[in-house]
Amino acid sequence: MDRLTQAIESVDLPDLVARLWPESGARPGRPGLYRAAWRGDRKPSLSLFRARGVWFFRDHATGQSGNAYHLLRAAGLSKEEAVAILLGERPLPEPPRPPKREKPRARPPVDLEKALAEAQARLRGEKVLPKVLEGRGIALEEAVDLGMGLSPEGDLLLPIYDPEGRVVAVKVRHQEPRDGQRYRYLTRGCGTPPWYGPGFGHRNALLVVEGELNAVALYLAVGDLLDVVGVAGVNGTLPEPDGRPTFLLLDGDEAGRKAAERWQQELGGYLLAPLEDGDACEVAEALGREALRKEVLARVAEAFLERGGV
Repeated sequence: MDRLTQAIESVDLPDLVARLWPESGARPGRPGLYRAAWRGDRKPSLSLFRARGVWFFRDHATGQSGNAYHLLRAAGLSKEEAVAILLGERPLPEPPRPPKREKPRARPPVDLEKALAEAQARLRGEKVLPKVLEGRGIALEEAVDLGMGLSPEGDLLLPIYDPEGRVVAVKVRHQEPRDGQRYRYLTRGCGTPPWYGPGFGHRNALLVVEGELNAVALYLAVGDLLDVVGVAGVNGTLPEPDGRPTFLLLDGDEAGRKAAERWQQELGGYLLAPLEDGDACEVAEALGREALRKEVLARVAEAFLERGGV
């Protein structure tokens, strides 16, 4: 392995970005969504993440991605400058010191039932689809019917139902990412329970999908034929196997492909090919709910027949 490759694979990319562009908000050793300060980025659009022990970046505004060398080149540095920085031949500024923060005051516990009821009333009062639900393939009246709510800041509150239809958690989808995160739970300590579609247990087969909002879109599209369960990302808690034919639908990205084997080992069933035009919400929004229904049911039928179903 040459020196440059070794340097690229060992560099702490968030630390490098923090030193060169303190205003980016990057923090040494911390993956997340930061500002691409070299192009005047005002809203965080630079993802720094680690895969197989190596740091990478993706600029969601420009579509550029790659390792530390590619980031330096994307930021306008010459090949010589990028190599010199990575090999330690060019001195770097000291890392910015984190601001001193006062110890946060303990927050009173959230009254989950009250917070959700207030958010539901706020959403019922909306005249148009809130921005946080735009592009998700879900209509305002459907969001209201499914018990969703809206925070004063415009964030979505999604109640997570158990198989009996009881609210076991409330997940918040931020209108704009906060601290690099799009989602959080309204209360701590609730784990990552899956979302069960209304009337769970009354269909002959089960569809388990990555992402709760994707599950909502699929419930609206195929919920008359399949019980739909939404898992909180690839590493979320999976539902208990219940003996019915089970179909698994994950995103087509690397994380989805890696998780597919574990899901199938734990749940059995049939692994469906990822949707071709994005996730379920994106397909419903771009092509319509009927197109989503046809595409998913075609995959279900194909998978069932390939495994000898009748």
